[in-house]
Amino acid sequence: MSTLNVIETYIDKESNYYGSFLIEPLSIGQGITVGNALRRTLLSDLTGFAITGVRINNLKHEFNSIQGLREDVLELLLNLKEINLKSSFQATQKVENLEFKGYLKVKGPLVVTAGLFNLPKQVLKIVNPQQYICTILDDSELYLEIDIERGKGYKLSDDNRKTKIIKKLAGPKPSTLNIDSIFMPIKKVNYKVKLIHDSKGNIKESLNIEIITNGTITPKRAIQEALKVLMNLFYPLLVNQTFKTISSQLTRKFYKKENTKT
Repeated sequence: MSTLNVIETYIDKESNYYGSFLIEPLSIGQGITVGNALRRTLLSDLTGFAITGVRINNLKHEFNSIQGLREDVLELLLNLKEINLKSSFQATQKVENLEFKGYLKVKGPLVVTAGLFNLPKQVLKIVNPQQYICTILDDSELYLEIDIERGKGYKLSDDNRKTKIIKKLAGPKPSTLNIDSIFMPIKKVNYKVKLIHDSKGNIKESLNIEIITNGTITPKRAIQEALKVLMNLFYPLLVNQTFKTISSQLTRKFYKKENTKT
């Protein structure tokens, strides 16, 4: 029986989570099969939270300038993309709507960081509160209101705009600036396969998987969620009787045709 063992876990200087896991013993050829399936699932099927839109003061588009701000609007949007958000499993189960809003209202001079945002209590949390947003040079006021959604993979700002149009049956507010959203919590996945000998001297394979996350999920939880996704994908195929029913129907039709010919 194959086992999943944790080799090493740690948090680096950038608050990224690293985890190394070992799956063994596997039959010859299964290492690549399992490694590819887990890697693709980890990178594409895990969900996460990201900022999809922002409203800044009374700006109408991203090419306007903000008085008293060192950065332009495009730089501010890029800094907002680097904010990592997480939510507890219990909180997401209690809340039906997985679309949230956060806001920030400050007055300069001030260095604005992600930790200054006000988010729904006990639902969302910013993993990197020291993430730099912008700098206010004078006594100007800055108001930011962000839209937060849950999703998979990567979504372009144009896709976010189309989604809001479909949901509201009208165009988004003129002051809403859409952002390219990175929902996936996994930054990197790598795996290696090597040959080993089991207790009986048979040649087997050992699969070593390395996972790096953005801090919103631990590598151990990530690989558990990936295994659940794969189980939910394959198990219905095993218990589904549709193929069996269709096959029996085709067999009956075939024998009826043969009998009519004779």
